[in-house]
Amino acid sequence: MGFLYPSRSEKNSKKIGLKHWIRVCILVTIICLLSWYGKFYKPKPHLTRINDFAVWIIPHKYGLSALAALPNDGNDSNNVKTGLRIWISPPDSLLAFERSSAVRYRGKNILVVGDSLGEQLKQDMLSTLDSNGNFYWLGPLGEELVGEDAFAELKFFDGKPQDYFFDLIYEGCKFRFFGSQIALDSAAEEPLSVAVMMFKPENETLPPFKNNEQIQSLIWKGKTEEGADSSRIALNYPNAMALISFDKKRGFSVKRMSLKGWLPDY
Repeated sequence: MGFLYPSRSEKNSKKIGLKHWIRVCILVTIICLLSWYGKFYKPKPHLTRINDFAVWIIPHKYGLSALAALPNDGNDSNNVKTGLRIWISPPDSLLAFERSSAVRYRGKNILVVGDSLGEQLKQDMLSTLDSNGNFYWLGPLGEELVGEDAFAELKFFDGKPQDYFFDLIYEGCKFRFFGSQIALDSAAEEPLSVAVMMFKPENETLPPFKNNEQIQSLIWKGKTEEGADSSRIALNYPNAMALISFDKKRGFSVKRMSLKGWLPDY
């Protein structure tokens, strides 16, 4: 705070000098600039084509939506890291999601898993592709598109696109996305690193797989039960988001996050 006080070297001075008021003005200007930057400044979006493995999960009016970004090393001459982006039950507008987050992946290919594709959604998908990119719906899921370091499988029940489960395996971790209650009831129980309920269950108070020790983590659109296991992550509140990520040293992690400005009912 000494910056605000007159210099003690000014002997016999009874008045606050010009130097003091210059220092005060500089300090006030710095405070104003920091306040403006923190509250009003919006940095330009940073687009990335080189990234690690990540799955972003957000709520929308029909349930949950997930963006799986497979790792990309920026080398198109190999199949090890392809950078494929997979949207599972996407929201009506991908760009509305991007405007609320720092997630702005770009690349050659994008694949959608869902029962329908609106015109706005198609246009948003195409706008995130490179000029020579490809847009796929419900497949294919071979090495040429997915790469050699990840495995993906899509299974339907009764031939209905909304009744599906989608498996994604990376570094020995298995993530399963259930599209409906029918798919959930039809799938055999097996060990899963993360199970994600893409649909909104009828009973929002009781987490599925509550006592299933084969499932390490659950992400669902339901209410958080009092005293519930912290590995059961509910995304039924404003600005909700979850992130599944992988680190070579610590392995995979699942955490709840905040998505500023996202409107689930968009």
